[in-house]
Amino acid sequence: MMIENLIFRRFTVGSFPINGYLVADPVTRVGVFIDPGGFSPEVEAFIRERQIQLRYLFITHGHWDHVEGLQEFCNRYPVKSYAGHGEAGAVDNPLGGGETIEVGQLTFHALPIPGHSPQGIAFYVQGCVFTGDALFCGSVGGTNSPKEARCQVDHIRKHIFTLPEETLLFPAHGPMSTVGVEKHTNPFCL
Repeated sequence: MMIENLIFRRFTVGSFPINGYLVADPVTRVGVFIDPGGFSPEVEAFIRERQIQLRYLFITHGHWDHVEGLQEFCNRYPVKSYAGHGEAGAVDNPLGGGETIEVGQLTFHALPIPGHSPQGIAFYVQGCVFTGDALFCGSVGGTNSPKEARCQVDHIRKHIFTLPEETLLFPAHGPMSTVGVEKHTNPFCL
């Protein structure tokens, strides 16, 4: 699928299935896999068929279902991994939020969304935001306290709801949405 000049594909991965996303620059063919919760022959076939040079792994947060396939990806491809500071043990590049990462000619922005996990990160590239478990279609990821829940919603409002409303929103579980739909209808964020 092409979304705003991206090579894009959603995969259902892992033993506790999540949405993992492969995004690549159509010019350089350099790509990233977002939330490597598992690896499959389907992922490998897509990379080979589209001649993608998989160079990056982005992890929205360190819960096991999002990192279960991390080692398999690292064994198969020369990738650099990115996650919030302290979220995942064997990550090459810890993030605090606010960083930009070049993937070929694509620029991804790391957006801090703590709450569901201490240093959760959403990843934004023009037209798309990958929210992990922080924000779902009609819901948000669970937290351990009301304080963490408030923190999460505050960061969603600050970093996600300020994106263009037509931005496609891709969570790690469930269907996609848009920033505008969630901004105006998500009961946890009103």
